Amino acid sequence: MNTTRRISVLVTILALSSAAAAHAQPPPAPQSPLGGKLSVDVNVGAQTRAFESTNDFTFSVYGQTATVSTVSAVDGGPMFDLKVGYRIVPQFGVAVGFSSFSKTGTAQGAASIPSPVFFNRPAAVTINPVDAQRSDRNVYVVVAAFLPLTDSVELSVFGGPSFTRVRQDLITSVTVPDGTQNVVSTIQSESGTAKGVNVGADISYMFTNMVGAGVFARYNGGSVDLDGASGVKAGGFQLGIGARLRF
Repeated sequence: MNTTRRISVLVTILALSSAAAAHAQPPPAPQSPLGGKLSVDVNVGAQTRAFESTNDFTFSVYGQTATVSTVSAVDGGPMFDLKVGYRIVPQFGVAVGFSSFSKTGTAQGAASIPSPVFFNRPAAVTINPVDAQRSDRNVYVVVAAFLPLTDSVELSVFGGPSFTRVRQDLITSVTVPDGTQNVVSTIQSESGTAKGVNVGADISYMFTNMVGAGVFARYNGGSVDLDGASGVKAGGFQLGIGARLRF
């Protein structure tokens, strides 16, 4: 094989190899239509705080005064969180979010009920536990600062005002059947809006320019006075994990 023929064969092999390599290359990654400035975070998590709301009251029966002390309690539990943000500059942005927590606890208490026959001979009566629903529906607005840790990992810290619509079942009254010292409790749902703060941090890992995952830890708090209970706490320390979408 002469030199010219050898060169032709090598050129042909190189051309075919280059074509095969070009064909095997993956397509370019899709680009975010807004350059990644718009973000949507969808999370599931846990609200760790346990809540107790007390409601104490008096009423008249048999010409005397009865006293009642009650408490509605619920443990922490799962929550859902959705946040939409916009990055104004690479290091700073703003976001608005919504989170939802709902769980069933118990309401119970004790009462001192006067005697229908004797004066100043009250009976101590236990108010048996009944189901009591608690829900927190929270809207928050935050300013966020971003710090890239690697090409794919980013830390953000955030803070801003928080507004939580609290709905709590409370024992609001009791009735005493005629001629007895027993009680029958009445439970009602009361609601109000707690104002507070939302501060925390989020770490995200982006698999592509548009899709990733992340975790967050934050304090989302506040308190509200209901008709039957004052200083009812809202929110608390929260943890979550979910999807990170960038557009």
